[in-house]
Amino acid sequence: MIDAALELSRDRGLDGWTIRDLAQALRVWPNTIAYHVGDREAILDAVVERVVAMMPNPPADLGWQDWFRAFLFPGRDIVGRYVGVARRLCRDGAAVPSAFPIMDRGIGLLAAAGFGDRAPLAYATLLNSAMLLVALDDDRALAGHGRADAATALRYATAPPGAGEGWATMQPWLRAWDADPDASRAALYRYTIECLLAGLEADLRAGAGQAGGADPG
Repeated sequence: MIDAALELSRDRGLDGWTIRDLAQALRVWPNTIAYHVGDREAILDAVVERVVAMMPNPPADLGWQDWFRAFLFPGRDIVGRYVGVARRLCRDGAAVPSAFPIMDRGIGLLAAAGFGDRAPLAYATLLNSAMLLVALDDDRALAGHGRADAATALRYATAPPGAGEGWATMQPWLRAWDADPDASRAALYRYTIECLLAGLEADLRAGAGQAGGADPG
């Protein structure tokens, strides 16, 4: 049953099918699903569990930054194939069994790197930011936008009232987005993750510097 729900979620999105649709795909009565699996929420939890289980859990011998790159970069493509999963992860947290080994390793690497009791905060910052970007892409797809969002902005023949240098600087980026939105969204995702990693590295160094400069007396 979960295999069928996973396939429906890939084709229609997590919120794009009903128990009746699932029953029809399985050629059973809806009550049969409730009896064997539970209500729709239980099935959605199981779908999220399956999707998270597809995400990589890179080896622990990577440095913490490379570990998160190896986890989050392919993770975007995996979660992005199932519209709605990213938003559910943002809303509920990764409270599914398949997430725990990933969480343990990621937080463990951050703690070992020197984040200490801030390791869970650093982990949540990276995961939430990544999943929010995927959820935003999902929302664009569901709203029927995508190419249209950047194209709409480009319809201005001249700068709108109040626009200045920032508007002119933005135009080439918008045109590139409009020409290849998928590549542009992927680039934005990677840039965001790299900036977060750099910011966390700076935070780590600042904390180490403060600790090293503390008055021993």
